[in-house]
Amino acid sequence: MLHIALAGLALIYAPQDTVPSVPHPPVEPASDEIVVTALRDIEDKSSAVTLKSFGTSRTGSAVRSRQVFDLSQRWAACPARAAPDRRTWLQTAIDSRTNSTRQEFAMLRLAKVYAACAPDTEDAHLGIIQNVYYDRGALMVEALKAFVPDLVLTKEQTADPEVQARFNAREISLAKFRLPVDRRYFEAAVCFVRIEPELAVKLAMTDKPLSAVRRIEAAIVNRGRICVGNARNVYFDGTQFRFYIADAVYRWAVAAKGVDTLIPTR
Repeated sequence: MLHIALAGLALIYAPQDTVPSVPHPPVEPASDEIVVTALRDIEDKSSAVTLKSFGTSRTGSAVRSRQVFDLSQRWAACPARAAPDRRTWLQTAIDSRTNSTRQEFAMLRLAKVYAACAPDTEDAHLGIIQNVYYDRGALMVEALKAFVPDLVLTKEQTADPEVQARFNAREISLAKFRLPVDRRYFEAAVCFVRIEPELAVKLAMTDKPLSAVRRIEAAIVNRGRICVGNARNVYFDGTQFRFYIADAVYRWAVAAKGVDTLIPTR
């Protein structure tokens, strides 16, 4: 039985300026310390994302969202660390059609097999998943960290017509059953990763403090305003933004590598 809490997912933005934004020159990827330069900073008056954007009541409780994801991530680390011959359900949960019966069954199996890692072991044993979107997002983050820790994804790759063709051929089918709000958020993330893949990988992989994470999220949005209609102001749940970016990073990486999955089972 799945309890799907989707109401909190939100990507809100104000209409675009009447005067087109001035284009910014290409920038180098952020360092390992996530020091983002040559981009509109979060304190910049022209930034689409500000300190007030994070934690706004428009997108629900940011604190609660982080707490839920922390628990999901602790659970997701367990299947991501499993031996190769025990990764089949993880691979199915990540690489099958989103919201399909096949994916749902795989998520239920993972919940039961790794119930000891779940925040509520009794619910997990019963096959009850309280926050399936957070759990799925956490699986994406942990899979990237476990199986492609040194992932490099470049603008040259995401702009390559062959990579884009592979991405579309795979993801159009896999996204068939996404719910409208889920699809909207995912499509925005796909766009952001296409435009800023290096920063997106940094965000997906980081264990840096919240302040550093917020700056890289702001940098991605500022460079990818086209993904939200060149909006003046963008409001979103930072935790959800990160795991949707991780989802899109995983899928772009699959397309760039020309493989079916990043999860080895042998």
